[in-house]
Amino acid sequence: MVSAAGLLFVGVQTKNLHLADRVRNLMREYRETGSNDRERRQAISAQVVLFEKRIRLSQRALESLYGAIVCFVMTTLLLAVAPWTGQTAVPNTLTGGIFILGIAGLLIALFLELLEMRTGLRTIAIETSAISDDSRPT
Repeated sequence: MVSAAGLLFVGVQTKNLHLADRVRNLMREYRETGSNDRERRQAISAQVVLFEKRIRLSQRALESLYGAIVCFVMTTLLLAVAPWTGQTAVPNTLTGGIFILGIAGLLIALFLELLEMRTGLRTIAIETSAISDDSRPT
């Protein structure tokens, strides 16, 4: 579970970095776009708002994954220490509870990432709306 959560963490973190780069690029384009291209500036503004939401969702997912990894490591340590304390191989309530917290953290992260992907579709819709408008028959 530690490895699985770690792999998810790396993927989400990489995506988070790409989102931040995209916001920087959009802000640069916004500054370079003259005030006469009002339509493009509005599209960029709308996208930046959505990208900010996406970054926040992604950041919350990363925090949840951090928590899950900590829970899984603690579960492993508790299981490893159990024989030295005279406990049987059956996990106790504390160990099981921490493991369940880790699973919950993982599920929360996955749900947040699902929300982030859905928000991503809205940014794509904004970006491609200009093409849709141009392809309509006049």
